[in-house]
Amino acid sequence: MKQMYYRVFAGCLLVGWMIVIFLFSAQPAEESGAMSGSVATQIVDGAERVLGIGLSELDRFQLVEKLTFPIRKGAHMTEYAILALLAMLFWRGWGAEGKRAYLISFLVAVAYAGTDEIHQLFVPGREGMLIDVCIDATGALIGLFILWTVRRIRGKYCEKQTFPLQ
Repeated sequence: MKQMYYRVFAGCLLVGWMIVIFLFSAQPAEESGAMSGSVATQIVDGAERVLGIGLSELDRFQLVEKLTFPIRKGAHMTEYAILALLAMLFWRGWGAEGKRAYLISFLVAVAYAGTDEIHQLFVPGREGMLIDVCIDATGALIGLFILWTVRRIRGKYCEKQTFPLQ
């Protein structure tokens, strides 16, 4: 019974995160761009305060513009790293282990990235791009690599492993 609750919980987390990604992708280009621009502006404002510098309006604008693209792509990578980890949780609950669990989790993330780019073809101002699938896949790989690294370190230093992704 406990195993079933775990599977349902992990499945709900996975599907819930897929819905979050879908909702972000459903934002029109202007709305999505404004969100990234807002984050970039906050970073520039914080850097100005911490470093005690004052930028001209033109310098601020140019810096915000330069930061917006990496922020957007970093957000994509983070979304898909989380998706791959949640997929790993889910598939581990169904008995997938080792390389198989990593491969299935990675493929789920990449498949969802592909469907997400198709979805964006129907959103005003957005476009589906193969390069974005590659960026999302890279995020999934990074997330799974971090998990693999943590598991290896824990395996060396911890006798009993109770972490659910073990």
